[in-house]
Amino acid sequence: MIPHEFILDLLCPLPIRTKKMFGNLAIYYGDKIVLATRQKEENKIDNGIWIGTKIEHHDALKNLVPELRHLETYKIKKWLLLHEDESNFEERAQQIVQLIKEHSELIGIIPKPRKKKQL
Repeated sequence: MIPHEFILDLLCPLPIRTKKMFGNLAIYYGDKIVLATRQKEENKIDNGIWIGTKIEHHDALKNLVPELRHLETYKIKKWLLLHEDESNFEERAQQIVQLIKEHSELIGIIPKPRKKKQL
């Protein structure tokens, strides 16, 4: 089961790719990770849609989507959370996807390259 699968439909027709990340579903657009979805029984406080962003964009994103907050269990500073229990969760998710479709600089992180394993 894919948590909050509707987000993939909203992202159509963008050429996205997905990958498992810490038990979440990471969503990439181009060379950036833009979102991750999480829905687990443990640590429900961080369930929802995670938005990959830079710390300097947090205030601007929170002005556009006031329901965004920091992750609580996972102390990952760059990411913001749209919690699945928000009353307008799907509407706000659509708003976030629209920013991605508009190529907003507010959303997306280029992941650090993986270190090559030494033999």
